[in-house]
Amino acid sequence: MMHVIELSGITKSYGDIKVLEDVNLKVREGETLGIIGPTGAGKSTLLRIMDLLERPDEGEILFMGKKVDDLKPLEVRRRMGMVFQNTPVFRGTVAESILYGPRIRGERPDESEMKRVLETVGLEGYESRKTTELSGGERQRLALAQVLINRPDVVLLDEATSSLDPISRSRMEDVIADLDVTVIFTTHDLLQGQKLADRIAILNRSILQTGKPREIFRKPASRFVAEFVGARNILRGRAHITGDGISIIECDGISIYSSERATGDVSVTIRPEDITVSWRRMDSSALNQLEGRVLAVRDAGSVQHLEVRC
Repeated sequence: MMHVIELSGITKSYGDIKVLEDVNLKVREGETLGIIGPTGAGKSTLLRIMDLLERPDEGEILFMGKKVDDLKPLEVRRRMGMVFQNTPVFRGTVAESILYGPRIRGERPDESEMKRVLETVGLEGYESRKTTELSGGERQRLALAQVLINRPDVVLLDEATSSLDPISRSRMEDVIADLDVTVIFTTHDLLQGQKLADRIAILNRSILQTGKPREIFRKPASRFVAEFVGARNILRGRAHITGDGISIIECDGISIYSSERATGDVSVTIRPEDITVSWRRMDSSALNQLEGRVLAVRDAGSVQHLEVRC
């Protein structure tokens, strides 16, 4: 499979602050990759480096298998398009704003292509609308249309929905999900990552883990990743494998059984949604049945959080 972008050993500092350190990442053609991390993790800087808006202090970038240092930056950037959290749009009408890009490239305006792009982003019939009359969500979809009119190989989205209201955000996410192009987006929103991404890369200065959303959420590679993706019960213990091939992890007097084969010191996560609460011992084949005392119950919208001491 062709890799559209390949990053090797990317490092970037601003003064004494190291923002990115030894980032290695490959982006497959046609996939939607979500780069997820906390505030200050280096997400925006990494996207700007991909778009050649900034140069790394160290490392190598390949675009379509070729070193970008051997290519003309403008030619590479013309094959990519970026939408920011608050992308500026041009004054005038929606049509004028969309066709501005092709005009400065010396291309003849193609109104049929413009109509196709407007339909893609859900703004059909908006050609004569003034850009100053658009809502925040409509302006972000217009910003995406300004990118798509140039038929890029890669679309980069830097927190492109974070400032939108829930309805506009959902509409923008639906548009992104239907794009037939390689998409790389940054977010700190785990649910958005699960909804949109074919693969997720967890970033905190370095890439900590990459994989499909289910893999990241079900098998976090480190305690940081586990905590970041919302694991609420992280237990440390020592594991050994029984003759039946089942791992038993001893955690402070509690025995946890797992089908994952492991030995030695390990960390175990038990997601709240995998736990069934019963007032009496259940008649079940489940190996992990623990008795405990409920210490606290907290409302959390449509669910309740229980704190239990086992």
